[in-house]
Amino acid sequence: MAIDADEPQDTSTQELKPSKKRLAVPWKVIALYILPALSVFIIFFIMHSYLVKPAPNRQQISEMINKKNENEVVPNNTNGEETKSVERIDEDLPQGSDIPFIGPQHYYHSFTGALATDLKNGSGILTIEVAVSIFMGKLNAEAYFENFRNFEPALRSAILALMRTKTKSQIETYEGKENLKLEILDLINKELVELGSKPEIKTVQLTKILLI
Repeated sequence: MAIDADEPQDTSTQELKPSKKRLAVPWKVIALYILPALSVFIIFFIMHSYLVKPAPNRQQISEMINKKNENEVVPNNTNGEETKSVERIDEDLPQGSDIPFIGPQHYYHSFTGALATDLKNGSGILTIEVAVSIFMGKLNAEAYFENFRNFEPALRSAILALMRTKTKSQIETYEGKENLKLEILDLINKELVELGSKPEIKTVQLTKILLI
């Protein structure tokens, strides 16, 4: 019997080649998560750059004081010589913005009056005036310094005790003055903790130094 040439052949034995599927990247979903976070970061960076001001250095503070204050000259009752009085800087240091809802900035407070004492081994007499700064919002800064004034007598006593441990040669150099500032900063924050307050002081400025 002849085989019909038109009879369909069985293709079940033929091997099926696997088709290549292309992985689709869900760009819309990725953008939905990334773009809001990126937008918030950019806005925060711009607002921080415009609203938060860096703390002025000692030279800038001195320039601000020299522009607005004039040194007063008072007679010396014992030697008849004239000496410069210690400058007051309560109103001269930059106090940040007056807008209450603006972010944290540096606010300054100066101790009432100068601190003067003999140095170690009678090597000299040191007179300084101290200003401290905090970094917080305006309303919080005002409340903090209002409470800070209650601790000034104890802090003055501790700073005077520290000054008595120094010799004239240690204070004469620039490095010696900078080290004294750092030691006073550390001392104030430690004393505040012992007095039951928060150690929020960020910088110490020696706005007046007289070494004899």
